[in-house]
Amino acid sequence: MATNSFCSRSFLVRIATAASVIAIFALPFAARAQAGSVASENGQQYSSSADWKAYLSSYDFNAAPSASASPQYGQYGHQNNRYPAYTSRWSHFAFEAGGGFTAPIGNDVRRGYDGWGHNFPLGGRWNFSKYIGALLEYQFNRNVIPQATLQQIGVPSGNINTWSLTLDPIIYLPMTQSMGAYITGGGGFYRKVTNFSAPHQVQQCYYFCYYGYVNQTIGHFSSNQGGMNIGLGGYWKAFGPDSNAKLYAEARYVWVDSPAPTKTQQGEGTEGLIPVTFGIRF
Repeated sequence: MATNSFCSRSFLVRIATAASVIAIFALPFAARAQAGSVASENGQQYSSSADWKAYLSSYDFNAAPSASASPQYGQYGHQNNRYPAYTSRWSHFAFEAGGGFTAPIGNDVRRGYDGWGHNFPLGGRWNFSKYIGALLEYQFNRNVIPQATLQQIGVPSGNINTWSLTLDPIIYLPMTQSMGAYITGGGGFYRKVTNFSAPHQVQQCYYFCYYGYVNQTIGHFSSNQGGMNIGLGGYWKAFGPDSNAKLYAEARYVWVDSPAPTKTQQGEGTEGLIPVTFGIRF
């Protein structure tokens, strides 16, 4: 009984499949036949078999599909109007460079160790998709030491250099064909170097010799440690929606786990910075 039921179901499936195939191939001919039927009602003669032959002979089965059927790279259909599709392996790669200003935050402001400064980043980014990527980034921050702190120490000038090498995932948030936002953050290796300097008189000779003053380092201490960052940015395809080049602006919070001062070791404690960067990515 189960065998007969299985055979019956299999037979019905085959009949339904065959009917579907016949219906698909018969659909254009049925449309032509309907058009011919209308023409016949208007007083014109019509031969369905002759028209089918003419239709088959005039249709080029090897013709390429219309270019407008689906948008290619650089074109935007109504279902994909936010981001161009990738066309090659190298289109996933992006290089970026920029510069901006750096503001101190947290302990650095309260203790007066860090003042305002500047930054510049260099990085290479790999985009896994139009929404997710990863950035390997080098960033350099230079902040001056406030004069009040320098007067207490008894040195004329000083600065704090912090550079890092981090791995930062990124999530893109495209809004239009040309603009969007992104969230990024990560962590890695940070090196912090504090320099104290004072002017020294030196003899300088170009076309003739003269004496002048230049800043020379009179003391410094450094530390290597881990750190992390998180930030938000926006981009703009200023050179057109099909261009890989983007102008971007971002702000991040950087936290460096630098050591605190002790009786045997110099230090300033943890460091908090907000680098604001403007650059280009392509």
